[in-house]
Amino acid sequence: MTLFDILTTVIIIAVAASFWRVRDYAELARNSAVQYCNKHQLVFVSLARRKIHWSESPQQRRFQFDYTMEFSTANDVLYEGIISIYKGKLRGIDLPVYRVPD
Repeated sequence: MTLFDILTTVIIIAVAASFWRVRDYAELARNSAVQYCNKHQLVFVSLARRKIHWSESPQQRRFQFDYTMEFSTANDVLYEGIISIYKGKLRGIDLPVYRVPD
């Protein structure tokens, strides 16, 4: 086994692990969005990754994943909110002002 083979194997494993982590974060964001919508009597429509950006805290520097959540209140108006995932945990859900369902 040559150094090139070892390096190729390590790169493939790193890419696979990164893909797996991104999928876990997407699943966490989706579950959080569905729970939030159920709790506040909203209709969950969809979730899409918005951006991945570098975020710094006093102790660590990591990527933050932002997802766009679409939801509705009365099945006629569609709103968009942002769900942020940082270090594998829900950092926040930011929603615009929306009409309260009757």
